[in-house]
Amino acid sequence: MFVASYHYLFELALILLSTKVLGIITKRFALPQVVGALLAGLIMGPAMLNILQETDLMDQLAELGVIVLMFNAGLETDLGELKKAGKSAFIIALIGVLVPLAGGFVLAGFFNQGPDTMLQNCFIGVILTATSVSITVETLKEIGKLSTRSGNAILGAAIIDDVLGIVALTIITSLSGTGTSLVLVLVKIAAFFAVSVVAWMLLHRAAEWWFKRYNRDKRRFVVISFAFCLLYAYVAEAFFGVADITGAYIAGLIFAKPPVRPTCRTGSTPSPTPCSPRSFSPAWA
Repeated sequence: MFVASYHYLFELALILLSTKVLGIITKRFALPQVVGALLAGLIMGPAMLNILQETDLMDQLAELGVIVLMFNAGLETDLGELKKAGKSAFIIALIGVLVPLAGGFVLAGFFNQGPDTMLQNCFIGVILTATSVSITVETLKEIGKLSTRSGNAILGAAIIDDVLGIVALTIITSLSGTGTSLVLVLVKIAAFFAVSVVAWMLLHRAAEWWFKRYNRDKRRFVVISFAFCLLYAYVAEAFFGVADITGAYIAGLIFAKPPVRPTCRTGSTPSPTPCSPRSFSPAWA
């Protein structure tokens, strides 16, 4: 009983070691270290060796890791470049939703045929529209492209893709007679981004003003900004039905301006393995 209650320590150690070792190996082959983390999940999980199992603790740590990752991505985002990439990001996201949706629907139609299978095939197509924003961010960070125009376009597209995915899923579930009303989902999403704009306008300047006038120990600023990140991630998920990582990213955008940005990043920059286990856990799920 005693040994079992502390088995998570062994699992965490194994995750850190396996992702680090395989990350170093993949880096030798000029591949992002996140590829090594994914391989570690496949090897250690039920797909192969079955040494590690998905648990509530691992899920929660993975969620926290990807929130840290997206918060840091928001801090590193150039707002000017993000605005310029808005149109490109939307086009990329739209194609990124329509192509897998159509492809999944057509492919599912070959294997799932019948009079009442259209919605089922559509649902399979919608599932394929999901993207892993955390892996996208980690890869862009590692190759030094996160703050570039192309990086901002890709990141913006990934965020928009998540929103479009929620809308598509809501449409399918509404057509099947279950799930939440599409109008309600759209209102919640619109309300979230409206609140985010207001929060950015108020808190962005307030944070800059406070930072310039506070010349003592600024480490507490890191704690407060990260606490706000967690709070905004919770609000996004719990009250608006938007992914918590989107809330974390927008929280990062609020503090994404010198001289605030460098201090917030102190102690908050995630490594590709222990702080972003989301890149590991889906592989064993």
